[in-house]
Amino acid sequence: MLWPILWLGNALAQQAVSLEIIHTVHAPKHPALVLHPNIDAESIHLKVQCGSTHAAYLGTATAKKSIRVELKVPEGKHTCTGSLDGEFSDGTSGSMPLNFEVIVQVPIQLQVNMNDLDLEHNRLRVHVDRPIAQLDIDVYGESGQIIGRGRRPGGGPTPLEIEWTQSEGAVTRLAIKATGQGGMATVLDLFPWSYNIPHEDVTFPSGSAAIPHSERRKLNEAKGRIDQTLSRFSGGKLGFEIPMQLFVAGFTDTVGSTVSNQRLSESRARALGGWFRANGFDRPIQYQGFGERGLAVSTPDETDAPANRRVLYIIAAEPPTQSTSLPGSNWKRLR
Repeated sequence: MLWPILWLGNALAQQAVSLEIIHTVHAPKHPALVLHPNIDAESIHLKVQCGSTHAAYLGTATAKKSIRVELKVPEGKHTCTGSLDGEFSDGTSGSMPLNFEVIVQVPIQLQVNMNDLDLEHNRLRVHVDRPIAQLDIDVYGESGQIIGRGRRPGGGPTPLEIEWTQSEGAVTRLAIKATGQGGMATVLDLFPWSYNIPHEDVTFPSGSAAIPHSERRKLNEAKGRIDQTLSRFSGGKLGFEIPMQLFVAGFTDTVGSTVSNQRLSESRARALGGWFRANGFDRPIQYQGFGERGLAVSTPDETDAPANRRVLYIIAAEPPTQSTSLPGSNWKRLR
């Protein structure tokens, strides 16, 4: 807030200085008074008391050169009183009493993840570490425009559930804002959008994770589709950036032991992720092997089923949620 102060001289008033009050801050920052002199001052005397906290300034001032006085108050709301006196180079002088409030708010710890999200029913569970005044959500579609909004009164610190109404379309981003009792907010984004890349599966030699040279055509085609997806949703085209990653999920059929198939599927997923990294994919890559879990076609043990020897390439911001088709959440970052 900026207060213009009219300093009274011998005759008419003159705007000699303006006072800016920074009322509300997140800790560890401090509220402050900022003086903006419009003319030189031979003497400025500022005194402020906020409870047991005292702050002051006594000295000269130069026109257009601001003076900042921090109010090092603890967390909470505080009433401050004081005075501002000045004598200026043009012979004018004046005095003004001060009375205002300041608030120091520790940032709200706000947490959400994909397991808290129910897109089918437009519902999200939000975790906060303290009671809040209000919870808001903006829902963005694939065009980058807001397609839904929701608001609810605060509460907490138990998880809070918020719902929203929206028009048709896929959701790319949820912007969640928790406003504290002091009026300051913490904002967090959740990106529920994901895209499975159509592709032709690589055929590995039996028991091996080495990618045959003859199979690289398939990877080049998949890489082209990945690049098209990145181009469509990156570069600020939506008005915001989706932090897209590549998730590589590997599967086997039921031939062989469960343990060896788990290891083999993970080695192959890691090898495929490494190929994409070596061939220009410069965003994060995560991989996971599922072995015989999450079969595309249910078969008895020791069944040679090509449909189950497969991989998924998923472009997403958030790790895919655990499901029957992705029965695990132990994603590993490719280094």
